[in-house]
Amino acid sequence: MGVTKASRTKETNVTVAEKTQGLALPLEILNVAQVDDAGGVHVECQMTGAYLVDLHKSGLLSLTGNIRPAHMEGKRLIGKTKIKVNKWTSELLDNEAIIGNISIRLDPSKSVYETWFDDETGQTNLTITSGVLDCAVDSLSRIKSILAAADNPLGSFDLSTRFQVRIWMLDDALAKKVATIYNTRGDKVNDSTAKYAYSETKEQELARRLVNGSEHLGQDNIEVLANSVSASSHKLTAFNTISRAIETSWKGGPVTTADVEAQSSWLISAWDSLVKVRPEYGKLSTPARQTQRKNTIATSAVVIYGLVGAMSAMYTDHVDPDVAFKAITAKDDDDFFAWDNPVWAAAGIVTPSGSGTGALGTRNSFPARRAAIRVLCEAMNLGADEDD
Repeated sequence: MGVTKASRTKETNVTVAEKTQGLALPLEILNVAQVDDAGGVHVECQMTGAYLVDLHKSGLLSLTGNIRPAHMEGKRLIGKTKIKVNKWTSELLDNEAIIGNISIRLDPSKSVYETWFDDETGQTNLTITSGVLDCAVDSLSRIKSILAAADNPLGSFDLSTRFQVRIWMLDDALAKKVATIYNTRGDKVNDSTAKYAYSETKEQELARRLVNGSEHLGQDNIEVLANSVSASSHKLTAFNTISRAIETSWKGGPVTTADVEAQSSWLISAWDSLVKVRPEYGKLSTPARQTQRKNTIATSAVVIYGLVGAMSAMYTDHVDPDVAFKAITAKDDDDFFAWDNPVWAAAGIVTPSGSGTGALGTRNSFPARRAAIRVLCEAMNLGADEDD
């Protein structure tokens, strides 16, 4: 057991990409590189999609050992893990997936293997005589995506696609340590930054085009580096608020590039109409923004969700935003968005903050967002979509 290194001459040189049928022990993986990590020596190589599929079909790559509860054996994928796997599968079918390095594990305490140098080819190879590769470290979502894409009846996934693979030589205790570090250390980029930099969906692209195209928005009025804005900021809201509102409430259903262009142009024009009657949805000085937040809930995240839902109703029902938005025109007294307007409390959108001071706050839950869409649609005499 364990890693040994020998020198020998091999008569033939079969590449990983070619050797994809009927895999069995002893398993030879050619042209590997050894790396030092986690206090030990591990192996890196390239494997094609076909090779990974055949490893699994041959029983030499087990989909077990992953620390994520969503991947526990026998469980059906749900939630974020299912969404992630489905996204990668779809991208693999389009041959546009970003997979990165794949990690698999060989337990040295339960296997026999050897790394050796081929004098004829000048390559280092790995021979596994006994043992099974598994997913105890990482990458199970990506591997499941590759298997799903390969099995998809569409048949568009290029099985010759090469993936960079690290084979970690770790026992169970060390595998759990590395897996934990992989999955917990470091902060991921927040949603505002990620979505502003790259749009994964047509709805996210609509949001990005709206923010970039409107003279009232842009990076000087929309926070693109965080998921929220501070009470003291002059900025209207975070990009993720606008993006999530469009992702969940926009019913335009953009499919093609032409749809995105037309609908984003409509949204930019509609935002112009909104700012005509509600200047706070445009650019304000810091003192003016702070005063506005103190006096009204107009720029709270839940109301922005409601406004996007109302805009969706305008778009699908061919209502002129200039006409609709007149119903919520800014007023010095009796402002529709005033904190003390009973319509907001009745809808469960404005509630006591719980501080004991009598201060009020807004709720940004899913029911509150749906209620905000309903309240705004009623105020502007719009027909909200049934599922709102």
